[in-house]
Amino acid sequence: MADLQQIVGAILRDLAKARFSADLYSRSIARYYENDYLLRKFPVPRADVEEVEIDLKFSIAGVPDSEVNNESQEANAAVLFERSVERLVASFLDIARARSQDDRAFNDTWWKYLTKGFNSTALRIEMRQKVLRYFIESYTHMIDDDGNFDAALVLGELERPFRWAMEAFAKEDFTRDEEAEQQMKSDLRELILPIIGDDAVKQAVAAMAKPIKTIWQGNSDTRLEIMVEGGQLSQLSDAALSSVKIKAVVRNMVWTEVKVGDRTTRHALTSE
Repeated sequence: MADLQQIVGAILRDLAKARFSADLYSRSIARYYENDYLLRKFPVPRADVEEVEIDLKFSIAGVPDSEVNNESQEANAAVLFERSVERLVASFLDIARARSQDDRAFNDTWWKYLTKGFNSTALRIEMRQKVLRYFIESYTHMIDDDGNFDAALVLGELERPFRWAMEAFAKEDFTRDEEAEQQMKSDLRELILPIIGDDAVKQAVAAMAKPIKTIWQGNSDTRLEIMVEGGQLSQLSDAALSSVKIKAVVRNMVWTEVKVGDRTTRHALTSE
C-alpha cells in the first residue's frame, strides 16, 4: 500500500526524469548533426515539456495516524515565531525610543556606535530577520518534547540577535579595530539587557508559551493510504473511486554566473 503523497511525488519525479532522458538523447544525436555536412544545417531536435495534466484514479484504503509530523509542527511554529518577532521588535524599539528621551547616556551611547536610529525601517527589518533566525535555529533547545516553552532561556539569549542586528549598522571606526569593536559590543550589550528585562518584552516572550503548547499537543496528522493498481480498481464500484487532477509545469533551469562580491562569483541555477 502506498501513500497518496508518494504516488504524486513519483509522478512529478518521473516527469523530471523523462525530460532528463530526452536531453541525454538530444546530446547524443547532436554529435551526428555536427559531423554530418547536411544535418549540420538543421536544428537538433529537443523535447520541451511545458505542461502535463494527469487524472489519477485511486481508492482510499485507509487513513492511519501519521507517526511523525515534524513538517506541520515546524510550519505552525514558524508562523507563530514570525508573528511573535513582530511584537518583540516593536516592543524593543518602543522601549529604546522612550529610554533615549529620558536617559542622555543611553542616547549618546546609541549614536556613538550606530548609524541608524529607532525609527529606521532598515534597522527594524534587520532586527526582524536576526531575531526570527534565532528562533528558527534554536527552537529545539527552547521547546521540549511535550511542548513546554522555556521563556527564561529565550530572555537570557535574546540579547545576541538584537545586538547582531544593531552591529550591522555600526560605524566603521568601531569595526576596523578589534579592541574598539569589543568595547562596542560590550557597551551595546549594556544598552540591550535592560530593554530585554522590561515587562513588555517579558510579556511578549511569555505569550508564546500557550500557543506553542497547543501546536505541540495538537500536532496530529494522518496519512492517506491508497490503491492505484488497475486490477484492484476494476473490482470496485464507481462510488469507491476517487480522483485527483495533477497539473504540472516542467520549468527549465540553467546555470548562470552570479556576482557575490567585487572579485567573487558563484554558479547558480536560474529559470531559463
